[in-house]
Amino acid sequence: MLQTRQRWGLSVRGRLVVVALVLGVFLAGILYTHPFLAVTDRTGADVLVVEGWLPNYALEESIAEFRARPYRLVVTVGCQILTGVNVEEGDNQASYAAKRLEWLGLPRDVIRVAPSPVKYRDRTYASALALKKWAQANNVSMKGFNLVTLGPHARRSRLLFEKAFNGQVPVGVIAIENREYSPGHWWTYSEGVKEVVSEGVGYLYARFFFRPEAREQ
Repeated sequence: MLQTRQRWGLSVRGRLVVVALVLGVFLAGILYTHPFLAVTDRTGADVLVVEGWLPNYALEESIAEFRARPYRLVVTVGCQILTGVNVEEGDNQASYAAKRLEWLGLPRDVIRVAPSPVKYRDRTYASALALKKWAQANNVSMKGFNLVTLGPHARRSRLLFEKAFNGQVPVGVIAIENREYSPGHWWTYSEGVKEVVSEGVGYLYARFFFRPEAREQ
């Protein structure tokens, strides 16, 4: 009525190896996720594209970038503003950023605005499409453009702009450091955890599940 069965299981050494592997993956995620997402990778560009939702300190760094390299134009992009006080009819992130850039000292004659009417969904991709349509409508040729954005949003932003332009124009990216937390210790700040986790998930979605053709119909 009794029988003996052989059962395989981890030895003490095996369990230690599994624990070490799990800890290694966890530590690698902490150390390398932020640098992976907050990438700066310029291309040979004559146009600087600035996402309109950036804070003023990021716009100041955008102006410094423009003055340090041979750009001929700064193009602001963005969608409708979701919240704000005394926002004018039709105003959006792109036009608001253009006004702030001028206020911060960038000459108005080098600033262009490529707004998107989108309000809620796929705002980054909508901004990329608006830039593409603006360039076509105004016969603006770009040998390449560098996209200025904030922190871990960089890799996802560049990916979506590349999808919108479909290889027609080289896309570089510049990640401005988010001053709300220390990038080297992002996991010790609530804002850092929220941003890195959300942007990590967003990047995976954009890389593997986002279908541009469905958004353009």
